[in-house]
Amino acid sequence: MVGRKREYYMQFDAAHTFMFNEYPAEYIKTIGVPGHFVRFSNRKVLLNNGITGFMDSAFILDPDGEILTERVAACLEHQSTPVDQEKLEKMGDYDIQLVSDENLPTLIIVASHLSSRKSKTILRRSPSDVTILYFLDLGEKDNRRRLTRLSKLIENNQHLTTEDALNLGVILLYAPRECACEITEKVVNLYLAIHDDLDRKMEKCLYSVFSVLIDAFFDDETEYRRLMDMVNGITSKEAIDEFDATAKSFMERIEWTEEELARSNAMVHELGVENSGLKTKNSELGVENSGLKAKNSELGVENSGLKVENAELKAEVARLTAALNGK
Repeated sequence: MVGRKREYYMQFDAAHTFMFNEYPAEYIKTIGVPGHFVRFSNRKVLLNNGITGFMDSAFILDPDGEILTERVAACLEHQSTPVDQEKLEKMGDYDIQLVSDENLPTLIIVASHLSSRKSKTILRRSPSDVTILYFLDLGEKDNRRRLTRLSKLIENNQHLTTEDALNLGVILLYAPRECACEITEKVVNLYLAIHDDLDRKMEKCLYSVFSVLIDAFFDDETEYRRLMDMVNGITSKEAIDEFDATAKSFMERIEWTEEELARSNAMVHELGVENSGLKTKNSELGVENSGLKAKNSELGVENSGLKVENAELKAEVARLTAALNGK
């Protein structure tokens, strides 16, 4: 069966960004990032290959007295695939950039529904220059625990904190992919149950997350429409309109970033071609120089032969002269 055409792209990055940008301190606390959020930091990074990239999120953390004992510059990367060597080296570049920008110790955090055992976690550039990833394993066991706890809170009509409400988005974002559709159904029903208690900001945040992730998870058009109709039916028009504007801005920003990266790639490629041309020219000059040296060597040999011949002639003249004088 051919899947339905998606409404958005980079949905997982978008969902992560929506929650982090709206509730940075609460979001990182909800998923288990150590320390206390202080402020956002620069996301732009110069990669080792000369191209400009962007971290998912960059920020400053104050110590929590438990895991963190000092202020650090941190980046938080959402990963829906294992960290391979290429991605690990890119995160090493993030590490270097954070030190350059903030002059602080660093913490490179990876949040994923996949176990850290499937990823590379240590990058050694030298014995004294090492990047160790701090993994948040938000897989099936963690996801089930969050869903069970939140369901009980809602069922018992207990007060929900900001972190509790954000868990609806977290559960969906880090849902195991093999049961994501089933979990989505449960999360949407919980959203319907608590919607009237949400303020506008949280309503818009959760609606944004649901919109992009339902789009990501559902291949069947009928099921996609059914879930979106449930969410749209209770969400305020203002929140929907705000999401539409935010989503458009986010997608345009991604397109701009991709264009910038494409330009950077093209420039690096052009420089590479130019460098290759210079190397070729240098090689040709080297061959030409080598030919001249060979020619010079041949001339030297020829000159040496002439010198020998000249010496022999001089000797013969001297011999003849001596013979004549003797007569």
